[in-house]
Amino acid sequence: MNNIIEPNPEMAAVLMTYQCVARCDECCFSCGPHLQGTSLNFDKVKYFLDQIKEIPSVKIVVFSGGECFIEFSLLVQSIKYANDLGLMTRCVTNGFWGKSLGLARKKVAALHESGLTEINFSTGDSHQQYIPVESVLNATIAATENEITTCISVESNKSKKFKANDFINHPLYQQYIANTENEKYLQLLSATWVSFHTDTIYQYDESVMDDSIESGCEGIFDTIALEPRGDIMACCGLTVNDIEEFHLGKLENSKLKEIFEKHHNDFLKIWIFLDGPKKIVEVASQWLGEQPPIFAHKCLYCAYLYNNKDLLSAIKENYYILKDDVLSRYTQKMVIEKAMS
Repeated sequence: MNNIIEPNPEMAAVLMTYQCVARCDECCFSCGPHLQGTSLNFDKVKYFLDQIKEIPSVKIVVFSGGECFIEFSLLVQSIKYANDLGLMTRCVTNGFWGKSLGLARKKVAALHESGLTEINFSTGDSHQQYIPVESVLNATIAATENEITTCISVESNKSKKFKANDFINHPLYQQYIANTENEKYLQLLSATWVSFHTDTIYQYDESVMDDSIESGCEGIFDTIALEPRGDIMACCGLTVNDIEEFHLGKLENSKLKEIFEKHHNDFLKIWIFLDGPKKIVEVASQWLGEQPPIFAHKCLYCAYLYNNKDLLSAIKENYYILKDDVLSRYTQKMVIEKAMS
C-alpha cells in the first residue's frame, strides 16, 4: 500500500512507571506496588521529548503511569524540560500525595513552577480502597488555587456507589472550591469503568457509556507514547498492552517520525481511525456469519479485534470489497482537517 495523506499526532504521552501505590481491581495495565523497577529515567524521557519536538503537530505531553508521582523529582524535571521545549503538559495521578492540604500545596507549587498546564485525577470506589477522596480533594484544591486546569475522572458503572456529585458535595469541596474563582479551573467527568476479566460483568447507565463507541478512533493516529520498558506505542488506550501491533518499536532503535509513518500506512488502522473498532468487529463478524460481542468501551472492541485470528483472517480475505471506499473517505477527511487547521 502506497503512502497517502497522513495525519499528524497532536499528543505525546510518557508512562513514567508501571508501579503504583494502589492496585485497583480493573487497572488496564495491572499496575501496583509490586512493579518496582519499572520506571523510566530522565535520559530516556529527554531523548523521547527531543524527538517529539521534531514533530510540529504535537502540542501537549501527558505524563502518566502507573503513578507518575512516585518519582516526583523525575516528574518535575521532565515537565520542566517539556515546558522549555514549548510543549504544554498534563499529568494523570490518583492524588495519593495529597495527604494534607499543606503537602498538596507544596507538591503543586513545584509543578506550577515547572510549567504544568493541566492535572487529571482518578477516583471512585476502586481507587478509594487505597486513596481516600480527601487526598484527591486536597490535591484538587491546591491545583485550582494555582490556576491549573484540573479534571476529576470518577469511575462509573451501575455497581459504583461513589458519584461525581459526592465529590462536589464533600465538605472540603464546599469550603475551598464551591462558588469561588477556583471552580472555573475544575471539570468533573464520569469515566466508564470496565472489566478486563471474563468473570466480571458490569451493568451501565447510558449516561456513563463510552459516547464515542460508535465513531472512529482519533487516538490511534493522534497519540504517540513511550512506556516504561522503552516501547514506542501508537496510542494510550486501555488495551494497548494487549495489542502487539500498537507497540511500534524500541525507543533506542527508532526514529519517531519513521515508525509513525509506517504505523499510518496500515489499512486496518486507517479503518479503525475512520469507523472505529466496533464497526469493524460487526462487519468482520458478519463476514464470518457470527453475532458480534457487545462491549461497553471502544478499547475492548479493539483488543478483541486484534486478538481474534478468525476476524483478522476475514478482514484479510475481504477488505478489498471496501478498500477503495475507506481510503477515499480517509483522504477526504484528512484534506478537510488540514484545510481547517
